[in-house]
Amino acid sequence: MRVAVLADIHGNLPALEAVLADLKEVRAHLVIVNGDLVNRGPSNREVLERLLNLSSSKEGRALAPEGFWFTLGNHDDLLVKWAQRDPALSDLYADPLFEPTAWSVAQLSQDHLDWLGNLPFQVAIGEAPRRAFGLEKAEGLGERVLVRATHGSPRHYREGYDEHQTLGTLTEISEDYPARLLVGSHTHRPFMYQLGEALVLNSGAVGAPFNGDVRAQYVVVEIGENHVQVDFRQIPYNLQAALQAYYDSGLMEAGGLGADIFYHETRTARSMLMPFWYWAEAQALPRDWEAWRLYQATHPERFA
Repeated sequence: MRVAVLADIHGNLPALEAVLADLKEVRAHLVIVNGDLVNRGPSNREVLERLLNLSSSKEGRALAPEGFWFTLGNHDDLLVKWAQRDPALSDLYADPLFEPTAWSVAQLSQDHLDWLGNLPFQVAIGEAPRRAFGLEKAEGLGERVLVRATHGSPRHYREGYDEHQTLGTLTEISEDYPARLLVGSHTHRPFMYQLGEALVLNSGAVGAPFNGDVRAQYVVVEIGENHVQVDFRQIPYNLQAALQAYYDSGLMEAGGLGADIFYHETRTARSMLMPFWYWAEAQALPRDWEAWRLYQATHPERFA
């Protein structure tokens, strides 16, 4: 069984199209789109409509005969809660770094938001029979499956698998949510770790990698009775078109400082938002344009 996992598209349509073209060569049986389809990037509506069409079309069945499956990412959930004016986000509504979120919500219809809000927290593939099914966050505890895909971990969509995660944490997750393959995303960096009988993977990011490689990245896993073969794929795409879309879509003008940060993340394939956030806090500076320019001057190597 061959499973492709792609995630963190973040409204980057050229990157998504490049991965879909590559999938024609991969011949996956099933595709899991592992959260964060939207926000940060400029083509949120176009990305959603492209994926929705694939999930119910002949083209989609040709790419993945056993279907396209989706999980909820933290940015997908953020847009849904933002549209609902969730009181838990009250501190963010006036924050200039979240102006792109408000803009992204305005690009989507209520049908888009309803679809995002109904995405499962997990997609699991059973061992026998090998069928895919969606699970909510609290489900699947103690139940062994062949593959368990979540945007972060089965415990929280912001708990990503990467080299910064402790062995104790990975062990706890594996014991509580046993699977032959635990597949996450969220950190925007490919990762693989053998943890006893469980293989822990991070798919990397399609639309906004954070490992310095600007190519669209995803993972393909071949699962046999006695073997697992992992193929981390890096796909060149039209980066300039993706960057130009920030301007053509209106995101750069409407999104202000937040949009500029996301633009540079896409351009450099490096994380910018949280390093700038923590730096500004350490310097006791407001997160504004003046601080952002000072950050750029202080860390020119990050923008090369």
